[in-house]
Amino acid sequence: MEVNLENTYDIDELSTFLIHYGEIALKKGNRKYFENALIRNIKLIAEKIGACRIRRFPGRMYLEYAKPIDDVLLLKRLSRVFGIVKIAKTICCETGIEQIKAAAANIVTKKKFKTFAVRSRRGEKKFPIRSQQINELVGSYVQSLTKAAVNLSDPEFTLYIEILNQRTFVFGDSIKGLGGLPVGISGKIACLISGGIDSPVAAWRMMKRGCLPVYVHFYSAPYTSDASKDKVIDMVSHLMDGQPSSVIYMVPFGMIQQKIVVKVPAPYRVLMYRRFMMRIAEQIAIREGALALATGEALAQVASQTLSNLLTINSVVNMPVLRPLIGMDKQEIVDEAKIIGTFDVSIEPHDDCCSFLMPPNPVTKSNLEEMNNIEKPIDINELVNLGLESFKIIAINK
Repeated sequence: MEVNLENTYDIDELSTFLIHYGEIALKKGNRKYFENALIRNIKLIAEKIGACRIRRFPGRMYLEYAKPIDDVLLLKRLSRVFGIVKIAKTICCETGIEQIKAAAANIVTKKKFKTFAVRSRRGEKKFPIRSQQINELVGSYVQSLTKAAVNLSDPEFTLYIEILNQRTFVFGDSIKGLGGLPVGISGKIACLISGGIDSPVAAWRMMKRGCLPVYVHFYSAPYTSDASKDKVIDMVSHLMDGQPSSVIYMVPFGMIQQKIVVKVPAPYRVLMYRRFMMRIAEQIAIREGALALATGEALAQVASQTLSNLLTINSVVNMPVLRPLIGMDKQEIVDEAKIIGTFDVSIEPHDDCCSFLMPPNPVTKSNLEEMNNIEKPIDINELVNLGLESFKIIAINK
């Protein structure tokens, strides 16, 4: 039956988006809790672009704007929301074969392609026409409009049809999301972040598992410039694009380092720096209600990251210390930094906190008794309080 194109749904009158999620669908009895978290995070992005409404279907969410919006901007931002697997701008129509054909016509007549396929899914099993029949009916109609050939194995263009609870969504192009879990669902963590390559990747990996990060950055003020602070702000702003807001605790560490240098033999200074960073970060985590610390350390990448040294560093805190990069090599971390978009900022020159007052031959193997003895001349509370009394908090709102 010929479709009256004059009554075709105009895609430009209403902005409609179908959002697919993946891992959340496996949560069974807790799925609604995860879905609600994802909806909250989507709204943080979507409502900044305009008034909208969002509805849920099994395995899907449907976002609708009453007025045309900047589709490219919305899709870009939603593609950075953890928990989303795929987003597509769609035509939403009533569930009927003629309405589906009309929606298909609206899409395919605006595109150029020589081969195509139609893929349909019936989430609503009461609809009497089976998926294969839908593919054939709509495919035949698309072919009559475009004169393109059907190619089911390697089509130049694919038209998707999803039938869900009396509504049908018809779309072509889609954008891949990040997957994972909604940020915040797994609780809050304190991420130690430098101006380097590794720690932003570690934070990103924890966010993908649903953690909401609070960032802690140590810099060697007053002896170095603000370059590392500026880099960290840029990196965190990028990481939090599409996510709930966060904060960075900027902790001046230069005076603490000076006091350590006076009382600690040179080979052990980096380990001592790290022990005090962990102590201060743990107190900040407690202040923020965070449940764990996270770092960008990878096993044996540098002297302070051998197993024995990681043990002596961990010993000064009671909180779990998560190291999502622990089994990765440097090239793997670099490759991932490039994918997530922090690499270019990371390689900009800056004064690294741990390289300030860096000894020429840091120890690669330590033990708890040895480190505790070396630490005895230091007033631990004094140095921890020095860090806690001088930090500044920078809010990152996206």
